[in-house]
Amino acid sequence: MSSRSFGSLGRLAAVAVLSTLAFPALAKDKFVYGVPSAISSAIANFVFAKELGYFDEENLEVELVPLAGSSVIIPQLLSGQIHAAGASMEPLVIARQPGKQNFPLKFVYNYLRNSVWEFAVPADSPVKSLADLKGKSIGVVSLGSGNVYTTRAILAASGVDWKTVNLQPVGFGGQAFQALRTNQIQALNLWESAHAALEVSGTPIRRLDLPKEFQGMSSHGFEVTDKLLKDNPQLIARFGRAVSKGAVACEANMTGCLQAFWKHYPEQKPKTGTEEEILRKEMMVMKPRIDNVTYFRPGEPRQWGAYADRDWKLLIAALKEGGEVTNENVPMASLYTNVLVPEYNKFDPMVVMRQAKAWKP
Repeated sequence: MSSRSFGSLGRLAAVAVLSTLAFPALAKDKFVYGVPSAISSAIANFVFAKELGYFDEENLEVELVPLAGSSVIIPQLLSGQIHAAGASMEPLVIARQPGKQNFPLKFVYNYLRNSVWEFAVPADSPVKSLADLKGKSIGVVSLGSGNVYTTRAILAASGVDWKTVNLQPVGFGGQAFQALRTNQIQALNLWESAHAALEVSGTPIRRLDLPKEFQGMSSHGFEVTDKLLKDNPQLIARFGRAVSKGAVACEANMTGCLQAFWKHYPEQKPKTGTEEEILRKEMMVMKPRIDNVTYFRPGEPRQWGAYADRDWKLLIAALKEGGEVTNENVPMASLYTNVLVPEYNKFDPMVVMRQAKAWKP
């Protein structure tokens, strides 16, 4: 090669270096999301979104922070420590009641479109229905958990006086399971994947039927401050779009979704059993959550993140029955907005499904 050729290559290399210096890679925007429980396969769809590059496509660096209960989540939001949280809807309705703290918060994404909350009892328990819980002890994750309000309403609708029930904060996982096994509590009021984990650990349980009016209710959404929604709606939109893709992807390839979760959180993968046994058992834990994330009523368009007034009116009626709401005329616009829904759905689901199905661990 001639010296002239080397000179040309040198000039090209110099130009490339100068270009890199002049136009550095754009720093990603940080987005901190509050997970309303411990890290588990219940967030596998978020992890699959990360693994498939959907947060990268939105130029986001996402941090998932576990937080327990609305009493922790709301202060974290208001102080700006987190951008959004997967929060239960009840506390905001109650905050809009006369004389209550009118938090400057709003729900911007309907995430758990079917309620995750259940009542579980040992399979051989004499408790056959919710009405049988009168005088019993019920375990909840914490007394500050947002679902406690709806639990009160559900029991009232089942003829159980709240004053006759002993509510016990038992957390979740091993300590909650032990409380149920040893009859310290007679029922657990946790979420679907926590109860599924109890079954997988070898404890047979039964789920008590909810009153009809409480079936098919949304339970959690993405809650943000009014300030963030006003100042940076596109940041929320980008996060919501990536999460929507993650839901589509996880639904299309649940095995891959779970394996991607273990890739990023290897400590969460059980150590005992064959690969096939571990996958089968852990799928029992993850699938109910993904089913609730991807739940749509018959004939309902698959618009990710969209709320309907019905979601809130059912909740308000339930909270009134439970004695937590005195004024039912809460303006819907003060509780939620669908303004970013078109942005959340600005992608081709077929492309995402193909990417998900092609992914290999």
